[in-house]
Amino acid sequence: MTSVRVRLTAWNGGVLALLLCTFALAAYTFLRYATIAQVDRTLEEQVQIAITDIRQSVRNAGRIDSVALAIAARDLEARGFQVTIPVGMPNTIVLGHVLVLREGERPAAIAPRDSGMAYIDADDLVGKVGEVRDDDEADESFSVSGRRGGVRALAELVDSVSPAIRVVATQPMHEPLELLETAREAIIVMLPIGILLALALGYLLAGRALQPIAAMTSEARGIGARNLHERLTVTDARDELGQLASTFNDVLQRIELAMAQQRRFTADASHELRTPVALIRAEADVALSGDGQEREEYRAALVGIRDGSEQLSRIVNDLFLLARSDAGQTLGSPAPVYLDEIVTSSVQSMRALAERRGVSLSVEAPGEVPYHGDDELLRRVVRNLLDNAIKYARGPGHVRVALARDGEVYRVSVRDEGPGISSEDQPHIFDRFYRGDNARGHSESEHGAGAGLGLAIAREIAELHGGRLELRHSSSAGSWFELVLPVVD
Repeated sequence: MTSVRVRLTAWNGGVLALLLCTFALAAYTFLRYATIAQVDRTLEEQVQIAITDIRQSVRNAGRIDSVALAIAARDLEARGFQVTIPVGMPNTIVLGHVLVLREGERPAAIAPRDSGMAYIDADDLVGKVGEVRDDDEADESFSVSGRRGGVRALAELVDSVSPAIRVVATQPMHEPLELLETAREAIIVMLPIGILLALALGYLLAGRALQPIAAMTSEARGIGARNLHERLTVTDARDELGQLASTFNDVLQRIELAMAQQRRFTADASHELRTPVALIRAEADVALSGDGQEREEYRAALVGIRDGSEQLSRIVNDLFLLARSDAGQTLGSPAPVYLDEIVTSSVQSMRALAERRGVSLSVEAPGEVPYHGDDELLRRVVRNLLDNAIKYARGPGHVRVALARDGEVYRVSVRDEGPGISSEDQPHIFDRFYRGDNARGHSESEHGAGAGLGLAIAREIAELHGGRLELRHSSSAGSWFELVLPVVD
């Protein structure tokens, strides 16, 4: 596959060659037309001068005969014309440096080769001149072939005298044709040279134009996983190459951010998985190390193993759900549900945990609120918000849950009376594996310490349903989370 530089040079050379050939053809055509047009104007002037002299001779002689025709020819020669009265062409005057040959005549026997005359056949001239019938308007010029390029001629019939006279003005074409031949040869020689020079110049310019791309390519090759912080040099952000470099830098920044998130996700996941695995192993070692242990001790060890397994299972399921979401796979199975039932049943299922912590729950929901979504995932969002609110509530405290319609959206709000979330933690509470350790402490939920995935998963579920999960307000008096879902008609 050819390089971009070669392809650009080829395209540039091809287009320029087409333009040069078109220009050369147009220039040559115009030069030929202008040359012949100049010859035709000269012939027209000569014809008009000759007609004027012939009419003057008629007035003096009274009639055109051989003597009057000879006098007219002499007068024209006095004006500087080359005049010929061809044999076999009565009442015809031929103007110009032309020799009309009869069959069998040789030019060298009549005129020297360097006399500047053109030689034409009398029969050819007679055939062309015989077509002239009107003296009011001059006929179009015509060409008569012959030696040394032939002639360009213009004939006009003067029938106002008796007998009628044909005036034929001729112009040898060897000099104009030589001029056109020289121009044609110059074009044939200069055109390839011009194309070659254009290709060479185009190759150099293409290399210069592609030099920044080559520099960017070299820089890009040096950027790997270990130095993703490096960026391409942007010389001018306003031109196309600058925009390309800026776009590539933006891609590098997104890749760097994604890899950083991936590394952090892997590290956090490993850390979170290490705890339940270590717990399970420790409990198993305790159960296996003792001899003659009591039944209750074995039971306590098995309970610890079960709790660690459940925590490990939750983390793995959460990671699997997040992985499916990142891969763009469909989560859950949307179906007709009732939001009011999801909210009230979720509150009811969390009452036992709330009572143990001295927290009271209240719920406000209107009548039936039909919706189209995944029942289990929506319950997971509400329970997660309730679990956090109960976990961090200061007992005795109160958690209020409310469901209401606000225009084209449903709002599910959960308010607690906990210590609130610090301003440093608020921008990160929806990040995966993030757990603030300031105002809200290290309390545990019903199932033990959380892995920092609850709010991240809740936000993914909200966005899956076309909504959003946001922290509306947080202070020392408590926090207010709100789930916003679009109304589905």
